[in-house]
Amino acid sequence: MRQFVRKILRSLLAFVILTLAGLVLIALSTNFTLKLEQKSFGHMTHWGSSFARIDEFESWAHQKPTQARGLIIGSSTAYRNINPYILSSATHIDWFNFGSSGQPPKISYFLLQDAFKKTKLDYVLLDIYPDIIDLEGLESAHDLVYNSRLHPWLKTQLVLRYPNAKLLLRYLYFYTKRIIPSKAHVVSNPAYGRYTGKGFVCTDSLALTRFDSITKTQRVADFETLHDIAALCKQHGTKLILNISPELGKVYRLDPNYRKFMVMSSPNFKNPQHFYDSHHMTCEGANLYSESLGSKLVKLK
Repeated sequence: MRQFVRKILRSLLAFVILTLAGLVLIALSTNFTLKLEQKSFGHMTHWGSSFARIDEFESWAHQKPTQARGLIIGSSTAYRNINPYILSSATHIDWFNFGSSGQPPKISYFLLQDAFKKTKLDYVLLDIYPDIIDLEGLESAHDLVYNSRLHPWLKTQLVLRYPNAKLLLRYLYFYTKRIIPSKAHVVSNPAYGRYTGKGFVCTDSLALTRFDSITKTQRVADFETLHDIAALCKQHGTKLILNISPELGKVYRLDPNYRKFMVMSSPNFKNPQHFYDSHHMTCEGANLYSESLGSKLVKLK
């Protein structure tokens, strides 16, 4: 039995050593070629702007507030469609957009818990895009682990929460490259927008000229994490506001439980020329939409 256990431990140790050696080899190879990294882990990307957003959030959170503060959380419909500068101008609240790619409510809750440890938040605006409500959050975890300088302990928690081999290897590779002399390569594509600060991405893609689709009614179901977020906000004396993100070709029907919350929606924001796909807005569309949200927020304050 002891020999069997020893063989298992030796095999495990050999596997760990070979894995670490492979990570070091790939990191070193970036000084000569990017092919190995591309074929194995893929290059880091700026597409969700998580590097810039996470870094700026840390700075914003540690500044001494001079006015009420608000945090926007949600997926790409949050960070591409809601301009915090326009909201701040309309409401006299210092807003920061803490959305990220594929961020479902479970990840929003995770990030919000950490945000409350770093700064006082007077308002939280949860942007709800119905199609991401039930996502587990693996896409978001990959983005935050591989494409940002999120605190190492938070990255570790994400890896433990999502037992996924590729996520673990990306996590280890990210920190291997911090130790081993290597070349940092971040894939850039202007089509994914430009980061303008405070977490917002302005997208200059061509607007739609029309959107041919039969309008469908979609139920927006109640979900457990919403109540977790509400309880967390209540615990910190923070006002929670929900925003139902508009989508071309969709009419939303909210479950009765949403009556317990302050909810904003824009059912008439349906001009295809304000969107570059069914639910993401152009810069012009996002600015017009944000002006509308700012007016609604003033009434809810």
